[in-house]
Amino acid sequence: MSIFSRRRKNKPIDLANAFSNEHIPVHLEVQLAQSLGMTRTHMEDAIYALNIKTQLPKSHSTLGIFMVADGMGGHMYGDIASSIAIQTTAAQLQKTLVQPLHDGQTEFSDDAIQTILEDALQTAQNAVLDKVQGGGTTLTVALVLNKKLHFAHVGDSRLYITSATNPLKALTLDHSLVQRLVELGQISQEDANDHPQRNVLFRALGQNEGFRADIGHVEITEPCTLLLCTDGLWGLVDQETLSKRINDGGNYEKMVNSLIEMANNAGGTDNISAILVKIS
Repeated sequence: MSIFSRRRKNKPIDLANAFSNEHIPVHLEVQLAQSLGMTRTHMEDAIYALNIKTQLPKSHSTLGIFMVADGMGGHMYGDIASSIAIQTTAAQLQKTLVQPLHDGQTEFSDDAIQTILEDALQTAQNAVLDKVQGGGTTLTVALVLNKKLHFAHVGDSRLYITSATNPLKALTLDHSLVQRLVELGQISQEDANDHPQRNVLFRALGQNEGFRADIGHVEITEPCTLLLCTDGLWGLVDQETLSKRINDGGNYEKMVNSLIEMANNAGGTDNISAILVKIS
């Protein structure tokens, strides 16, 4: 049997309309980078990327799972907390999402994905509380399933999205005391950027009181790029500069390494972690 001769019978894919056709899976290109920074001697960030494409006779699917976690400075065992958060969340998503996809399930409702993410982060929260008493970490998860981006978030690691028609935009909201002051109108965003307490969090994995992850989703309607990063990057490189570098284009491995270099050139006062995901 010649699969190539069969392919010739089909009409060529219209790439211009690919994003309007729900049956054409997206393509993901992923690059990751980390640095200790210029002043730290210990890595407390953890990052994770999983990129799966399935092509079955009656269904095609693309699944990407991307995570960043930042062990909280000043807390015991921040590196262990961030590692456990990533490992536990990945294991939970393997059972509730990856395995069903491998078994042929291709349809997941938005409510189902929300429940899957909520359960995964709650499981990670329980694991950190149980195994790393006194430890804490941020956790931001981006999940690309075909043409929809789902995300879950606690802390101040960020998820951004940008495209040729839209500048870089944060999809997550920092769970910091300073961000709360911005929301209340007590300080400006400009003041928040330089506030001495901007890294003080009121919500993170490992905190006993009031744990709740923010959950959201957006439709992917055009080629775009995701950036997941810890505050070691966004705290030293402003959003406009990040947006310009990403939208200038080029090789994504060089691009993500250049983002790390920018943060180090700006002082590198913390561990720096970044994941770039090109969706096309």
